[in-house]
Amino acid sequence: MRSLSAPVVLSSIALAGWLTGAAAQTVGDQATSSAPTPSGQTLNSANLPPGTIPQPTLESPGTVTGITLGELYTDNLKLAASDQPKQTSFITEIQPFIKTAYSSPRFSGLLNYTLTGYVYAGHSGGDQLAQNLDAMGTLTIAPQHLFLDGTAVYGRQIINNELPAGAGTFFLNNNRANVAMATLSPYWVQQLGNVGTMILRYTRGRVMYNRRGIPDRTGNPLAGIPDITSNAVQFSVVSPKNETWGWHLNYSQQQLDPDFGPGIQFASAELGISRQLGPNTRLLVDGGKENNYLPDGTVDHLGADFWDAGFEWANTLDSLRVLVGHRFYGHSAQFSWTHTAALLTTTLSYEEQPTDLNQQLLGQNPGQLVTSPVLGISQFPSLAERRVYLMKRATASAAYTMPHGNLRLTLYDESRDYFLSGDREKVANANLSWLFYLGPFTTLTPTVGWQRYQFQNQQINYNHYLQLAFVHQFDPHNFASLKLRNDSRNVDLGVPGARDYRVNVLYFEWTHLF
Repeated sequence: MRSLSAPVVLSSIALAGWLTGAAAQTVGDQATSSAPTPSGQTLNSANLPPGTIPQPTLESPGTVTGITLGELYTDNLKLAASDQPKQTSFITEIQPFIKTAYSSPRFSGLLNYTLTGYVYAGHSGGDQLAQNLDAMGTLTIAPQHLFLDGTAVYGRQIINNELPAGAGTFFLNNNRANVAMATLSPYWVQQLGNVGTMILRYTRGRVMYNRRGIPDRTGNPLAGIPDITSNAVQFSVVSPKNETWGWHLNYSQQQLDPDFGPGIQFASAELGISRQLGPNTRLLVDGGKENNYLPDGTVDHLGADFWDAGFEWANTLDSLRVLVGHRFYGHSAQFSWTHTAALLTTTLSYEEQPTDLNQQLLGQNPGQLVTSPVLGISQFPSLAERRVYLMKRATASAAYTMPHGNLRLTLYDESRDYFLSGDREKVANANLSWLFYLGPFTTLTPTVGWQRYQFQNQQINYNHYLQLAFVHQFDPHNFASLKLRNDSRNVDLGVPGARDYRVNVLYFEWTHLF
């Protein structure tokens, strides 16, 4: 167990004077339709379904505080194998939370913090506290020129995806760790007239792992997993918008240094030009240098040429971007499409990028990690995996509004090709949920999800889940939910400790907003 933890990171951020706010987080899966702020104003929540707590925003600042009290029942507390005796338990849940947003000419920020305590019937040694924090803020030091950004994230992640890890923080299976991430980022903005806008940014980040508040059962599952320090520099000059001809110059470099073991570097330099064709279409051409990741594990700094070409097209309903080209690993492509209509919103995307686990955690990569909070199954590589890999990620989502409900489908597919070993991982999942309005204050939401995770050693995990959630809003400050969930995992060619399991969980929760 490491002596450093999230409070160290958060204290340093507080001393920098910026942390007073945070990003959105859902408490349980539910919420209220109207939340008064301290000033007596009401947050805009007209379109939120019953049981959805509105998150204050920079456009609509304020504070929402509350508490959720719940009782959970599980028939497989330690995720025992399907053919082994299972332990059942009632678990009492106590969950205070705060969501706040603040905006002024000098500072703007968001804060979302939840503290969850679990008390286990007949398993007092397993009682635990889980914390979730998502915070970000921007301090204006010199108006229009010098700014300071900061972020802080704290929560739990699965340590080893090959081993059992149920969709919840309360299972006693010793396969979760606390992960704290924080960044401080001063940057300078300079207007250059007809030349465009220049931005120079430096970002220092830290990723730390510990097991505090998580009951230990066997050894130290974090052995060999170092904390990481990140130092990144970004420089860009972008031409003015809405010109017939446009151009940009970008340089970025990030160095990831673990507390022990070799470091990892990412770098690229790019020059791009564009030309407007008509009111809807813009041609794009980019080229430059990037790091070349060699099979022997070494990195040739800016040793590989790359180029791509394509177009952007947009009208009132659609936005499309397509790029094809060549990079150090071969042919490459990027694609994104968004369709927004009165009742249907659809998005598709595909991207390729060399990256690693900690770069994804710090959010410093154009390929941000896409998570599925309902699925509850990790899409991260295992925390012990520190090698650079080529990420190829495709995502799709569709949301359809009906007279008495909402239908949402999400799809995710990612492959990871590790440069050093030539190994590959593949993750694919799907999630379908259908929210029905049973009345103005009551919803019923069936959800079904599936995931296939193929590991480098050829182990394959098949995860499935079914969930039925019933939510009723009593008044603007009180609502209750009842959820029944079934999770299952089937394992092919499993490593020692990997196994099939089945688990059912029944949740009853009551939330009160102050």
